[in-house]
Amino acid sequence: MVNGNLLLEAKGEVEVYQNGRKIVLRDKADNNQHYRVKVPERSFKAGDVIVLRVRSPFVYRAIAAAINLTGKAGQIAIKKSHWRFLGENKDAGKLTAAEIAASADLMASASPDPAGEAEREKLGMLPEAKGGSEWVKTVRQLNGFYCVGFVLTPEMLQSPLSATP
Repeated sequence: MVNGNLLLEAKGEVEVYQNGRKIVLRDKADNNQHYRVKVPERSFKAGDVIVLRVRSPFVYRAIAAAINLTGKAGQIAIKKSHWRFLGENKDAGKLTAAEIAASADLMASASPDPAGEAEREKLGMLPEAKGGSEWVKTVRQLNGFYCVGFVLTPEMLQSPLSATP
């Protein structure tokens, strides 16, 4: 188990769920098309489920997430291989680790628009070029709500990156 803050940057509207429970958050983005949050410190363990319910009709529609560990202990990068597309019009609070693990629907690589890159820097996410989290997007551009998510693995929790960018 580790303690830290989930960092999240996305282009669009987002609801965040951890283990089926919605986390009520205030968007900190400077641009109203973006969603930038630092989830208050909490415990994370292997098997935890993070699901985003997203509506992003924008061309860029990029998403990036990381876990910033408490006490400058490092950062857990969320890579493209961790993310799964979980479908449209799903109940994000009911999606399980087993459903995410069983999903073969991967996300596509993405590049943020310039404003997205600036938002990510404000959160303190390590850049992808230095091993940080990778930007992802849905394979198809969707206009309605859809769910994406990942399950924390023991490997993710045991290999944080250095806390200095």
